[in-house]
Amino acid sequence: MGLKISIFGAGHGGITAAVDMTERGHTVTLYQSPQSKKDLSKIEETGEINFKGSPVKIDRFTRNIAEAVKGQDVLMLAIPSTAVEPVAESIAPYLEDGQYVLINSASAMCSIRFKRVLHNMKTDVDVKVGETMSLTYASRYHAERNEAELIGYNKHNLFAAYPSRHTEEMLVVFNRMYDYLKPAENIIETTLNNGNPESHPGPSILNAGRIDYAGDQFYLYKEGITEHTVNVIHRIDEERQAICKVLGFEALSKSKRSVRSGYFEEDESLLAQYNNSKILKDILGPTDLENRYVTEDVSNGLVLWASIGDMVDVDTPVMDAVITLTGVLLRRDFFREGVTLSKLGIEKVSSEELNRLMKYDSTRD
Repeated sequence: MGLKISIFGAGHGGITAAVDMTERGHTVTLYQSPQSKKDLSKIEETGEINFKGSPVKIDRFTRNIAEAVKGQDVLMLAIPSTAVEPVAESIAPYLEDGQYVLINSASAMCSIRFKRVLHNMKTDVDVKVGETMSLTYASRYHAERNEAELIGYNKHNLFAAYPSRHTEEMLVVFNRMYDYLKPAENIIETTLNNGNPESHPGPSILNAGRIDYAGDQFYLYKEGITEHTVNVIHRIDEERQAICKVLGFEALSKSKRSVRSGYFEEDESLLAQYNNSKILKDILGPTDLENRYVTEDVSNGLVLWASIGDMVDVDTPVMDAVITLTGVLLRRDFFREGVTLSKLGIEKVSSEELNRLMKYDSTRD
């Protein structure tokens, strides 16, 4: 018997998830925020989305938040990490005991952030929350054709619950939806395996002139990552691996992690892997610097990674440099506005204590 799944976030990933989950036998509700300006009238009118050459009819499309939450088994949030708090605030009043929340996006300690919203709103509801290290798909939605394009799955996608003592229980449910979820130690490990902060901000800001001049023709992976800009990725990845080692996590290189996930081919340099990736190379963007590749992946990515490094006494000079330079370009203070462990209520502790805190709900237990 299939699950009743509501998907929040009607972007590329959310729409693809809606048809993929329907094809897998689940009953799917797709929720679009009333504030969204994306034209989904074709889905609203027919409930159909073209997928792999044929129309797929989802169970329901709605802009009513209560309708999207009530009676569902799984609430999937296919949203930017910057949207976690406002989405949590909007659905919190309607949550029901026994529901599972899957934050299917770029991991940025999103689960603890979701739970903090619930507890700050004094919502005493028994829901379990967890997150993937990254979106389960590389995908695109073509509005003019009303077509979801599933470019590829993430074939080794770490998952952890918050608190992590619920990871095994949640995976029993989510493995009915996806084939490639693997248990992580905790949400710090998923956060440190989010591939975006090392791939996107450094090369993007080093291509700032090109993006400013002709961003609508810019392809980061096959044009912006070059023999020189790839060195920034290497150095940030080295700093990330050093943090993983101190925390006792697996410390695979960016190259090996992406081969395992199915995004890169083996036996190529990291530069060639980016430039030739069948999954990534033809994705356009960023088209301007006020883009998720820059703003989200710095504020919810590199700043958070650097704060974890500070917590466990690992220096992150290249991360810090990219954060600083991005702030100069955009005239923003990302160190001040970004997500940090201290903003999540986690003060200076040892690596062992940090991992222990993730096993129990520090917002409640």
